[in-house]
Amino acid sequence: MNFFEYLRLALTEIFNNKARTFLTLIGIIIGIATVILIIFIIQGAETYIMNELTQIAPLDLFQVHNKYNSDTNRWVGQMTYKDIQAIKEKSGDNIKALAPRYNSSGKIRYEGKEENFNMISTTPDFQEIYGLKTENGRFLSQIDLENFNNVIVLGYETAENIFNKQNPIGEKVNIEGMTFEVIGVLPKDYESPLFPVTINNNRGFIPITVLERFYNAQNRFSLIVKVKDRNNITMVKNNVENILNNRHGLTNNGQSKFHLYEMANGIEMVSIVKIGLMVLLGGVASITLLVAGIGIMNIMLVIVAERTREIGLRKALGATKRNILSQFIIESIILCIFGGIIGIILGYFSCHLAMNIARNYININLTVPIWSIIVSLIFTSGVGLFFGIYPGAKASKLDPIEALNYE
Repeated sequence: MNFFEYLRLALTEIFNNKARTFLTLIGIIIGIATVILIIFIIQGAETYIMNELTQIAPLDLFQVHNKYNSDTNRWVGQMTYKDIQAIKEKSGDNIKALAPRYNSSGKIRYEGKEENFNMISTTPDFQEIYGLKTENGRFLSQIDLENFNNVIVLGYETAENIFNKQNPIGEKVNIEGMTFEVIGVLPKDYESPLFPVTINNNRGFIPITVLERFYNAQNRFSLIVKVKDRNNITMVKNNVENILNNRHGLTNNGQSKFHLYEMANGIEMVSIVKIGLMVLLGGVASITLLVAGIGIMNIMLVIVAERTREIGLRKALGATKRNILSQFIIESIILCIFGGIIGIILGYFSCHLAMNIARNYININLTVPIWSIIVSLIFTSGVGLFFGIYPGAKASKLDPIEALNYE
């Protein structure tokens, strides 16, 4: 007998005993559907959580701070704009954007009006890192940095309170006794990926070189670095730290004067939790499949008993033990694959149902992982093989004379 004959016999057995086959396979069907649904839900939860977290702490960013010595009440590191230029020259190929950030609060004045606001001293790369857009005018430019231009980009609310309906672009404002020209305004209620509306609406951005030149605040900013490939973030961190150490030296105890950390530090815990859930819930589904496999073995033993005379006849006609063993193992595998296919279909529609329910509450779009379907088919084939060996071996060992006389 060839493989196609074994396949024909297996399909005949399935369709001639539909009710028994379905009841036998119900464990396999539920188990496979559950596995696919579990994988889909956990993958979806991880994708949604990671997307939300990366809006707060992107995976491709790290921050550099000057260290502060509490004993001497002094900043140990003394970063300047020249350090930024050195980093770009020596490690710029792996860096997408590099921006200092110095936060301060103050008052902005225009024709007798006064408004409190938060001022950020930075570079044009700040726009790339934080996803800022301007509604009117432009953001800071490299020319502004090089020429020490007294220019400022305002948040919408600050500009509205100072200028009312007047176009602020080109107007001069006073900040701490210095005159700045307004060159841009953020959109109304603008929520950038990392900053909510309330923060963006009450901000102003000036060049970092102006802060250093006129306010003498050379060691007061933190540095945000966005890498081109987040897989290289550790390498880039080490390069940046080495560059700063070579320029500024080490502390007396041989430590760096700068502190570097990833803004998404600890986010890998999401993947660890995901693996834990996969193992836990996958174990529950595996128990279901184990019980279903035992059911498959029981039904195969029943089939062997029902077809004892047929087995005896085949052996009398020359069928070997290997032929009989192969026949029942293939039938067991086909039976499990049949149940696996139904389980995959059920799991697929269950995932779509879960997706439709989830969309009522969160913005997410997922598909059933192809690998989960492939794994399910392989697993069901393995169940059929494992639990078909014993019944097949029992059938192959039957004595042909006793089998022919079996009632």
